[in-house]
Amino acid sequence: MKKLMLTTAIAGLALTANAIAQTSITGEIRVTHKAVASETATGTTTTSGRGFGTEQQINFATKGKLNVGGLDYAAGFSIENDGVQTINQFNENTYVDITNASSGTTLSFSVDHIQRNDSDRSAGNIFGFAPSEFSSSGPSGSLMSATPGPGVGQSQSVAVIQDIGKFGKLAYNYAPTLTDKSTTTLTTGSGSSEAFTETNEKSAYEISFVGDLGVKGLTVDYFTSKQNQMSGVAIKAEGENIGVRYNTGALTFGVARKVWNDDSASPKVEITEKNYGIAYAVNNNVTLGLLHATAETTTAATETQKLTAIQLGYNLGPVALTVGVARNTDIGGTNGSDSDMIMTRLTGAF
Repeated sequence: MKKLMLTTAIAGLALTANAIAQTSITGEIRVTHKAVASETATGTTTTSGRGFGTEQQINFATKGKLNVGGLDYAAGFSIENDGVQTINQFNENTYVDITNASSGTTLSFSVDHIQRNDSDRSAGNIFGFAPSEFSSSGPSGSLMSATPGPGVGQSQSVAVIQDIGKFGKLAYNYAPTLTDKSTTTLTTGSGSSEAFTETNEKSAYEISFVGDLGVKGLTVDYFTSKQNQMSGVAIKAEGENIGVRYNTGALTFGVARKVWNDDSASPKVEITEKNYGIAYAVNNNVTLGLLHATAETTTAATETQKLTAIQLGYNLGPVALTVGVARNTDIGGTNGSDSDMIMTRLTGAF
């Protein structure tokens, strides 16, 4: 009898949730082709290749009202496959958000969901391929990173997001154990289901602001992140990203500055990356863009890595086409390590 009562109660809870919730399923597929030719200072071709890559993603989302305090809630997750990914296919856009609409306050338990300082969210990268994508697959490691500093937003975290009038959103995001950082860090934590594996990885936080400051056409981004110092590691990971973008009619301008380091180099090595972009909407279907980026380190005897790219975006209705051509010089700060790259991407949404 107790078992029957328990089963009935669970079923009733499920029916109640379904009755007041709105559920949606969306998705996206990307097919990308990359061709790259690289050379060293002697002019010798060291890396030359071409090939296709794919990404598929399905998003599940639901929203409704809680039965206490008139609070709103939203929850969801995504199934993502990057190429032939075999693990961590559920680590993107997983969240439970509880919102007080009257105060504009949201409490988010999430990973890869809120405004965050990773995946090249640079105000200088207006559309298309990011500097880190254009500068990869060269003869040496790129100084341009998709995650400048600790990747708090891609770790399991809890965040408070606050609307600041009509100016934008301010957020504080805290990860008890950092599980994602910049590309060359020594260690990572890991988590699974309702259990976790605690390693030497420490907690981290990120403070961010995204908004228009009440000016139509303006977007301002600011992110700062830090991780607590790990035992036996002399350096702690830190990052800062500030950017401004402005749209006026068919023209959009953007500029961004990233300063970051990770915990794998001692003494501390700091990287400064700058992105500049301009885009022109020829019509409702065609957009042209120019992207320029630089990156330099505090390490002695390194060059400033530079990237210049031209991009074309074409709206085909249910499918979007992006084509980019880029020239990289002194990749990784190494004099003469250069590359030319062409990337093409078809994106479909459903």
